[in-house]
Amino acid sequence: MRDLRICFVGDSYVNGSGDETGLGWTGRLCARRISGDLRLTRYDLGIRGETTDQIGARWQSECTPRLPEGADNRVVLQFGINDVAVITGQGRHVAPEASLASAAELVSAAAAAYPTLWVGLPPANVACSPMHPSAGLEISFRQEDAIALNGAFKDLAAKLGIAYLDIQTPLLGDTAYLDSLTRGDRMHPDGEGYARITDLVDAWPAWSDWFEV
Repeated sequence: MRDLRICFVGDSYVNGSGDETGLGWTGRLCARRISGDLRLTRYDLGIRGETTDQIGARWQSECTPRLPEGADNRVVLQFGINDVAVITGQGRHVAPEASLASAAELVSAAAAAYPTLWVGLPPANVACSPMHPSAGLEISFRQEDAIALNGAFKDLAAKLGIAYLDIQTPLLGDTAYLDSLTRGDRMHPDGEGYARITDLVDAWPAWSDWFEV
């Protein structure tokens, strides 16, 4: 039986925060691929509020013990939405050039160690801005910042030769997804929104190819 182990590394969208089912898109995605001849292990390594540099600092130490020698080990990355958050009184959380530098280091290192896929950042939740994710912290989002970073990440992926899935563009035109951002915890999509992300990733040839090996 094939022993496929996948670490999903990223922020709250990897974690599935706000989903009333607790599955997020990674849980739904893997549930669709479970079969009798596949031992599929999913590791959720998403941490709320983390920026690209923070994820880059921890990914290897968290993946290494979960991806043992002899298994079919893979990594899926998603990050960036917290980089574009505007913190009241402080400004943008991470400058664009810093986001790109951290992303290049993270993605290159992951791809050198394991087969790696990169899922792009989602649309910014402008409808519910400003938000208060924790006591004393207020953040807002501008859609144009998220669009710009998504485009820069897409260009970087092409330069590095890493498969990148732009989920932002189709989701911005998806009324059901945008409506899902105003429900649940009003910071993330609810279950319906995560299901829309799942559909996009599940239809991605780069993801499907992992199950044809």
